[in-house]
Amino acid sequence: MCGRFTLYTPLDELAERFSLQELPWEYAPSFNVAPTQMVFSVLRGQNSRIPALLRWGLTPPWQKPGSRPLINARLETVAEKPSFRSLVNTHRCLILADGFYEWKAENGGKYPVYITLDGGKPFAFAGLWQEGDVPSCTIITQPASSFLQPIHHRMPVILTPETEQLWLSNLPFSEIGTKLPNQEERPFAYHRVSTVVNSPRNNSIECIAPVD
Repeated sequence: MCGRFTLYTPLDELAERFSLQELPWEYAPSFNVAPTQMVFSVLRGQNSRIPALLRWGLTPPWQKPGSRPLINARLETVAEKPSFRSLVNTHRCLILADGFYEWKAENGGKYPVYITLDGGKPFAFAGLWQEGDVPSCTIITQPASSFLQPIHHRMPVILTPETEQLWLSNLPFSEIGTKLPNQEERPFAYHRVSTVVNSPRNNSIECIAPVD
């Protein structure tokens, strides 16, 4: 799964990397993005990409009050599940990040690990979004690459620049699902971090600092 991530890359670098125009909100870098927070996303426009703030966690209309929002959706079943199948062809989005956290189980406990790609450069998770009074989103996940399997058995679907274009296109999911990146070939790195990241209230560079 993916339950926390970071986005602290300078805005000018994000704008160049993802071909974005001026933002309609003030960019706030974060070392500890958590569910229900507003996340920096990119939607498909007619002639350009549209930056958007979306609440992390879908809440389908039929969901019982008080239920947890759906922060992840499995790639293997996303076209079948009632919560996602109405979105997978028309409401795909990019969710921007430059690293993410997983909690490794060991000796009866868990500790947080921070994972980056390509030396910490920004990337995009494959996401789905839903309209509403507060538009919301979910992150697509898949089985973890062999490099990340020791940390967790699932990982987010991380797109490449080429597959970002596909994900934002109007092609049906059935045509692009098999063209998503092979995560086995990608340059991931990870290190253990402090349990300070366990609380969403903590949001500083300390969250990503390596610990023994």
